[in-house]
Amino acid sequence: MDSMSEAFDQMQMVKDVLANSDKVSEVLQESTHQFNLLTSPTFLPKVKDQGKFTLPCTLGHLEIDNALVDSGASINLISLSMAEKLGIAGALQRPTTSIMFGDATSKSPLGVFKNYHLKIGECIIQTDLTVMEMEEEKDLALLLGTPFLSTVGASIDFHKQEVILHKVNSLVSYRLQPRGSDFCATIDSTNLSSKSHGATKVVKERVDKGTKSWEG
Repeated sequence: MDSMSEAFDQMQMVKDVLANSDKVSEVLQESTHQFNLLTSPTFLPKVKDQGKFTLPCTLGHLEIDNALVDSGASINLISLSMAEKLGIAGALQRPTTSIMFGDATSKSPLGVFKNYHLKIGECIIQTDLTVMEMEEEKDLALLLGTPFLSTVGASIDFHKQEVILHKVNSLVSYRLQPRGSDFCATIDSTNLSSKSHGATKVVKERVDKGTKSWEG
């Protein structure tokens, strides 16, 4: 009797499936689709480097509309011409690092000015500025790196492509943007060798009537 009952139930199930073949087909297709979503690899589109953004600020008495902030730079950098405009070119401390660029080239900076006041909004930030002589076409007003980002409590959201400086104003966000520039590649600092140390011993300041210099 049990065998006959099981056979009857199976026949009834087959009839139900045949009678509702369209619905059964939809269920099977949906299940297959969901399974494929779980097992198939997802290909993400490649995006450009979004680690840079610009912001307006005041450096000393100079207003800068588009200071470049680069999360790939380990120093804050200004050109010698900018240092001359600020009047600090003759008061630089001897550098202890060389600058290495993303293309594996390196260059010795002219010096460092410690704790220079950078103003964003109503917030004054003490900033160490590394000074380097640059080619005119690559002359940047101001490049701010990870020391600046750490000081201002920056958080970068690569998904939303924005950055917030929490210690300056947590309600203001800046838009991340790609910027194609050979100069703005990854910038790192390495210890100067004794040979290169002598090359940076004297820094000349081209201001006013004469030429001034300092010796380390």
